[in-house]
Amino acid sequence: KIEIKNKVKKWDTQKWREELEKRTSTHIYRIFKTEIKVEQCYDNRLESKILFQARANTLELNKRKRYKQEDPKCELCGYKEENLIHFLIECKELEESRNKELIKKCKDENKELMA
Repeated sequence: KIEIKNKVKKWDTQKWREELEKRTSTHIYRIFKTEIKVEQCYDNRLESKILFQARANTLELNKRKRYKQEDPKCELCGYKEENLIHFLIECKELEESRNKELIKKCKDENKELMA
């Protein structure tokens, strides 16, 4: 029974990695998510959803508009390009909305990877 469980887990992990490798948008996600496991920093709040999308590089930010020859600036503060770093850390209009505890929790969980 344990042998079957381990084989299924190994197969599932391999398929998961193969699918991640196919997607160019998951580059950042692949750096930090090295195995299938429950992430303690995720729950059902909006902040958690945004954090997941940021890690998976799937946030609908205005930086993508540059490919359509549209204005990529931040609609909240007017900064020249709304990119991931600007959205998560720099935008002054979002300062009060940031959940510092959630950010700290995920940073602490990934401290080893950041070193």
